[in-house]
Amino acid sequence: MSLGVLAGLMVCGLVLLLVSGSARMHAWYVLACGFALAGFALLDRLSPDGPRAHWAALLLMFWAGCRLEFSRQLLRLPKFTPRLDRVALGFLAALALAALYCAIEDRLPWLLRVLQVLVAASTVTLVAGAISVRRRAPWPALLFCVGAALLLAGVSAAHLPAWGVAPWTPGHASLAQAAVIAELALLAVAAAMRIRQERAVEAHAQSLLAAPSIDALTGAASEAGFELRGEEWLREDRSFSLMLIGLNDFDAVYERHGQTGGDAVLAAIAHRLREQLRADDMVARLGADSFAILLVGVPPRQKLAEMAIRIETAGARPVAYEGRLLAGGELSMGIASHPGDGDTLGSLLEAAERALAHCKRQRMGPAYAFASELGRTA
Repeated sequence: MSLGVLAGLMVCGLVLLLVSGSARMHAWYVLACGFALAGFALLDRLSPDGPRAHWAALLLMFWAGCRLEFSRQLLRLPKFTPRLDRVALGFLAALALAALYCAIEDRLPWLLRVLQVLVAASTVTLVAGAISVRRRAPWPALLFCVGAALLLAGVSAAHLPAWGVAPWTPGHASLAQAAVIAELALLAVAAAMRIRQERAVEAHAQSLLAAPSIDALTGAASEAGFELRGEEWLREDRSFSLMLIGLNDFDAVYERHGQTGGDAVLAAIAHRLREQLRADDMVARLGADSFAILLVGVPPRQKLAEMAIRIETAGARPVAYEGRLLAGGELSMGIASHPGDGDTLGSLLEAAERALAHCKRQRMGPAYAFASELGRTA
């Protein structure tokens, strides 16, 4: 029955390979299922003292290598955690050397003990990688961690020739088989969740491309343009700062000057914000009375504070409109940085919003607040 389930998972992997754009990743999954199927089939049928018994260990080495390569791509370790990925590549090299040794060594118990150590150590490394990317891919990371826990428990408890002193007979590897099957099933679900996530991101990107990228009133980037730039920088894993700007009691400006006067003040503030930026930075209008600035890099706190003061001063200057001067806007700012305050655009906005709300609650003090400082105070 377990071998039949492994064959079914191979078919599932082939389906994922056909419907996804990550053919290479899913090819590794199909190979992992195939080598696990062949390895356990031989382990159950060959005598442990037979001349061909070590071929079972060789096939299971191939399973471990293919599983490791699939997991690296599933979790995107090369992109998001390059240091852990280098460790995982080291385990791949160790598995390759162990597989080469399996081809000439016929001591099955010793080979399976080496396999156990390599699988356990590489799995711990992959779990660390899954924890690191959990915010970028929550469901794939969670499912991987659950599958890894089952695999470690099953392989550690399995009565393979390397475990215990009692003579081994075929069929005693059932716990290891169950653990491998359970993890492969969860990896298939994780891969399907990643496909779903990628298609949702693609659909969202298409909707943003279809939406206007410039706010017609102020000439600043629109919310869609802001999301496109922010997501692009996140994909490139660039460091950047987000400054969320709120206009305090701006309804009073509309009440004093009317709709056209209030719109003129908004357009003037957006123009003044752009004057404070470099060529690669961006100012966007996110709401009726709020703006956001994306700054390339993470300047020192003092530089950001000086910029916030300049923005506050520029926003408060009167605005010339139809031969008269209109009162400018009173600005408050919440500042967050990537990657320190968040690794997604949503988490960065939440951090900046908390800092902005804290700034508005203060009766005294500067017109800006840093999300990182609020975290340390808490």
